Amino acid sequence: MSGREPALRDLRLEFRRLAASSATMQERASAILQHLERILVFDAGWLAVRDPEQHRHVPVATTGAAEPLRDYFGRPEAEEEVELLGLNRRQPPVLASEIPSSLSEVRAWADHLLPAGFRQGLAAGLFTAEGRHVGFLSLLSADRTRPNQADRRVVAALTTVIADDLDRTRDIADTARIVKSAGAGVVLTRAGDVLPLPGLLGDRLLAPGSPILTVAADELADSGAYISFLAPVPGTGGEQLIRVVALDFARPDLDHLSAAVLLCPPADLYGLTVLDLRVLGLLVEGATDIPTLAESLHVAGEVEVDSLGRSLVALRTSDLTAAAVRALRGGVRIPPAVAGAI
Repeated sequence: MSGREPALRDLRLEFRRLAASSATMQERASAILQHLERILVFDAGWLAVRDPEQHRHVPVATTGAAEPLRDYFGRPEAEEEVELLGLNRRQPPVLASEIPSSLSEVRAWADHLLPAGFRQGLAAGLFTAEGRHVGFLSLLSADRTRPNQADRRVVAALTTVIADDLDRTRDIADTARIVKSAGAGVVLTRAGDVLPLPGLLGDRLLAPGSPILTVAADELADSGAYISFLAPVPGTGGEQLIRVVALDFARPDLDHLSAAVLLCPPADLYGLTVLDLRVLGLLVEGATDIPTLAESLHVAGEVEVDSLGRSLVALRTSDLTAAAVRALRGGVRIPPAVAGAI
C-alpha cells in the first residue's frame, strides 16, 4: 500500500456507509471493489454471494480481468476445493503464497489463474457479525509481492463489514417493514430452513418444519409476491388467532433466500368465528359441497350452513366462489393444513 496505511476504524466506517445506501446489492458490491482499488494494489477483484444449499458462489461484482475466477467458480468442483482450503470456514484472509501446497497443485491456480498471468492473490470468506457465511472476496495480481501482509490486515478488518453489506436478509428486512404490525418474523430459505430477520424476534411457530412455513412457501409458489392467512394458536384464554403474512423474495439466480414470513395480530375479522374462518379456508382449497365441508369440520350440516351464511354476509357476496376469492385476497381464512397442526 502506498503512503501511510489508513486508519482501519475510518475504513470500516467508510464501508459501512455503503450498507446505508439505497443502491442495489450489485451496485453496493461494485462500490466495495472500487473502494478497495483506492487503497490496495491488485489487478482483478471478485465479489460473490454464496448459496450454501446449491454449493455455489454467484458473482455480484468484478473488476479487472476476473474471467478466470468466473470460469473456475462456474465449475462444480470449485466448492469442494474452496472447502478443502478452509475458505468456507471463518478464518483470516488467505494469501496465495501461504497455501501449503504449490499453486500448480491447486486446481483454481493450475487451470485458471496461473495461465491467466496471476502470481499472487488473496481470498477471504465473508461472514456476517452473526457468523453466517454470505460470500467470498478474491483479489488477484500479476505482481508476486501484492497483495501482501499489510493488505491482508486491511481486508481482515473489512470482511465482516463487507459481509453485512452483502447480507440480503437486511434488504429483506427493510422491505418487510411495510408490515408495521409484525411482532415476529424469519427469512425462509429454498430448502425450508429459517434465518433471523433483522429487527424482529423469532417465534416457535416459525421453527423449521412448522406448518405455517410449509403453507406460506406452498402458497407463495402458487400465487406470487404476497399471501396472508390466519392460524390458531394456544392462548391463556383458550384458542387465539394470529395473522401470517408472507412476502416473496426469491432470487434463484442469486442465492437460497426465499421469503419473509411474519406474525401479526389478526386485525379485523368482520365478526367471523374460528369455525367460519376454517370453512373459508376449505372454500379457498376448493371444497364447496355442504356435506363434505361439514364432515371435514366434524359439525352438523345445519351448523355448516349457518357458518356459510355468516361468511357470505361478512364478505358481502351471495356467491361461494366470490367468497373464496375475497377470503384469499383478504387473508380471512384458516388454511386446513394449519387448522389443527399447531
